[in-house]
Amino acid sequence: MSKWVWLVVFWVSMIIQPIGVQAVAQPDVSRIIVNLPSRTLELYKGDTLIKEYPVAIGKPSTPTPTGTYSVIEKEVNPTWYPPGKGYNIPPGPDNPLGARWLGFVPLYGIHGTNAPWSIGLAVSNGCIRMQEEDVEELFELVEDGATVTVEYERIKVRVGNNGQATIGIYPDVYGRQAVTLKQVRQRLRDAGLDGLVDDTFLKGLIQNSSAQQIAFAQLHNLKINGMLRPERAVSWQGEKLVPVMALADSLHTSVTWNERQQTLTRQFQSVPGLKLGNTVYTDIKYLPALFGGREKWNDKQNCLELTLPIAKFGGQLLSGDIQCVNNALVVPALPLAAVLGERVTWQPQIGTLYVHGKPAPIIIMAGQPFLAIEDIGKIYNTAAVWDEKEQTLALTYPLHVVDYSTYLDPDECFLISGYLPDPALAATK
Repeated sequence: MSKWVWLVVFWVSMIIQPIGVQAVAQPDVSRIIVNLPSRTLELYKGDTLIKEYPVAIGKPSTPTPTGTYSVIEKEVNPTWYPPGKGYNIPPGPDNPLGARWLGFVPLYGIHGTNAPWSIGLAVSNGCIRMQEEDVEELFELVEDGATVTVEYERIKVRVGNNGQATIGIYPDVYGRQAVTLKQVRQRLRDAGLDGLVDDTFLKGLIQNSSAQQIAFAQLHNLKINGMLRPERAVSWQGEKLVPVMALADSLHTSVTWNERQQTLTRQFQSVPGLKLGNTVYTDIKYLPALFGGREKWNDKQNCLELTLPIAKFGGQLLSGDIQCVNNALVVPALPLAAVLGERVTWQPQIGTLYVHGKPAPIIIMAGQPFLAIEDIGKIYNTAAVWDEKEQTLALTYPLHVVDYSTYLDPDECFLISGYLPDPALAATK
């Protein structure tokens, strides 16, 4: 169809609605993002990046228009009508539009080229040029009505589908946008990547604008006891780092960060830590000392899967404060007694826990009493089964119905059987 016909359509559309409001893509419609400083075209399906292509853009005297549009015309072997010339060039090797045309504004479109050397440069009259094989591929992947966003973003921070974190600061091809260190830091912060790149590196990028994305970290999905977390593990400068507070949150436990000493402490265990931006990490090699459990790398899903020790009662999380002491697993005694409805008296001044009026064999850590797993069944009327594979202690109560009121001291603390405290209470140390 003649590009002059589309010029009439363009002015009619200006009367009906602004160009920037033309298209709001539906979830199943493709999205194209063209970034002028990086001279790239990205094709998305929903939020998933399908592919990135190099392109040529308009020269400074005839810049490519920025805004949000939609594909309004698709044409195979288009005819070119040079503006103001009064003649046309039919399809063939002399046609600068190549073999495909995807119009998104009358007289502006994404097309092939008979000058492949121009890709990556700012040389066109405003259209977006692609290599022939690229535009033919894109043509088949994009439907009419697909959103086309043309943006001018010199700072480009991206986490790829494979988890690779990259940054690029591109030339100011139209002289429109200065870049400061503060702006770059904010972009990294917005992407949750602050602290992974130092200022010296960023200042060098700003001073010498790159022509490509530069990798600086590898992010990994993180699953804790089968649940996917929003936080991610990071491979950075030869270390594999895990966000510690994400683990503490999943276990309903607490970890103390000492910024001066750069250490993390849980119960009586302390390990080195590292704060990057607002996130505190530890190397994966320290997790067994801090949390115990097992790790597994799922390369297909780019995921670190952690199975951490927990105690469950009635299928609900009782405590994530299971510790290994002298090759024996121990659990916090007071939350356990609360859940089981057992009569206990804790006397911290003498370090003694009385269960049914008798002192129980305990281990004191961080000022709190713990019971060895093998002692639970002896002290309480409770079945305690440890699943090594799942790293789970399953408690079943009671084994036998017993009326303790006939022989217990009435002055002892009495906890109602079946009462399940708030998870935060269950994790109290």
